[in-house]
Amino acid sequence: MKEFLMGAGVVILIIIGSLVGAQFLYKSLEGSKECRANADCGSSAYCGSDFECHPFPNPQPAPSYTLPAFILAFAIVAGSYIYRSKSP
Repeated sequence: MKEFLMGAGVVILIIIGSLVGAQFLYKSLEGSKECRANADCGSSAYCGSDFECHPFPNPQPAPSYTLPAFILAFAIVAGSYIYRSKSP
């Protein structure tokens, strides 16, 4: 019976130690976060998924693909015309 109580005590100590360690780990990881929401960052930054403030990216203008599309369309039409005129 004494061995059973000693074993149960060891198991209880391991469980308590695991819970205390998990709490310590959770608290230490929680304290390392720079932000939790966008309001925690400045007006020119946002809170990323890594809980750090990142500056907003500068939007780049999208290139215009109109001229290349017309060139490609003309090449396809010209190629089909040439192919048709050479067919018997």
